[in-house]
Amino acid sequence: MSRANIITSIKGWNPNDWCLTYILFFSIIFMPLVPLGFFAWLIVLWRNTERKSYSFWSGTEFWFVLYYMALGIGLLWTQDIDAGLFKLENKLSFLIFPLLFYFSRLSISKETILNILLFSICFSLTMYQIIAISKSIYNPEDNHWGYFKDSLFSLFMHRGYYAFYLVIGSLICQTKIQRNENKLWNGILFIFLLIGTIQTHSKAGVICLLGFNTFLFLYHVISKKLWKTGAVVGMGIIALLFFFSKIDSTLKGRFQKIPISKENIQLTKNNSSESNQARLIMWSASLKSIYKGTFWGYGTGDDIKILKEQNEMDKNLKMVEEEMNSHNQFLTTTLQIGIPGLFILLCIFIKTCRNYFLDKNLLSVLISLCFFCNFLIESFLERQAGIILFCLLTLSLSKELNTNERNKKVEN
Repeated sequence: MSRANIITSIKGWNPNDWCLTYILFFSIIFMPLVPLGFFAWLIVLWRNTERKSYSFWSGTEFWFVLYYMALGIGLLWTQDIDAGLFKLENKLSFLIFPLLFYFSRLSISKETILNILLFSICFSLTMYQIIAISKSIYNPEDNHWGYFKDSLFSLFMHRGYYAFYLVIGSLICQTKIQRNENKLWNGILFIFLLIGTIQTHSKAGVICLLGFNTFLFLYHVISKKLWKTGAVVGMGIIALLFFFSKIDSTLKGRFQKIPISKENIQLTKNNSSESNQARLIMWSASLKSIYKGTFWGYGTGDDIKILKEQNEMDKNLKMVEEEMNSHNQFLTTTLQIGIPGLFILLCIFIKTCRNYFLDKNLLSVLISLCFFCNFLIESFLERQAGIILFCLLTLSLSKELNTNERNKKVEN
């Protein structure tokens, strides 16, 4: 999109668009500032409402509200009411966002939303690099190069979540390159985001980076029959992977622990807190608890308590001490609100993916699959860093096309 088109597009924004942009930007940069965007949006909403052409009950918004209602009903049989109320408050985005999206008049396009997201991600990554450089210069006795990696690098967001959003940014960049949109600049950004993902030392982030970008690239090569380009890039990727395998690094060591952890895993009487073993232990404890529980789950606030009791029975003392969650959002939801809650959560993915397929939007499908994969290894909706952006991106990318977008699609 040219600079003139961007300026023209921004001039047509209404207060709802600006509030959405604010929330999206600060969800990546600094989460504590996000609530201001919600308050502002609720204040300006009455002046910028729109009657949608579809029923609320048939839209994606309905499933988000239903999920929140199920969590509210789950308070009726939870034993830890304080924890349940906290989780309900923490997930208010599942109620507020659907209502805002359904009743708001939004002029901002899906492409613009992805551009804002990409800008936010690159801005935050630049900020983290500058902070790391500054700390390594002025506080070298503390850690020096350690500021450029792991949790010391992504200061304002858990590194696993941050790596996930860097992966989404890389997919946006690759899509732009495939569309011949400023290929050099987007290529530089892609490399920048690739390096940033590696700096987080997130195993899941690196796997998603390679897996989803490789799929997107192969899809483009096969659909456009770019065999020579595919061969050259493929050889380059193989060379990079070979180079990575020959150097010593903390990230390489984390990957080397995966097969060792799986071979030597003890699901009972295990005092290890190593991340791979911890996940396997917590998945085992979650499945045992679900099997012993009821169809309706244990209640909105009781998942941590139930897992702690199961680990006490299994004598996994380190897990008891750290009071860990399931590290799988589908298991966490089933523990909290049972099979109905799991069904609703799966329906959110099914409904949105259907919309993306109808819209013929491969990038949105891949973003949804990225969320799905991260739900499998992380209780993604137990932190604001996961909740807000899941709701915002899922709803905004599946929203009905506005008038400008519909006209553009007809022209194409």
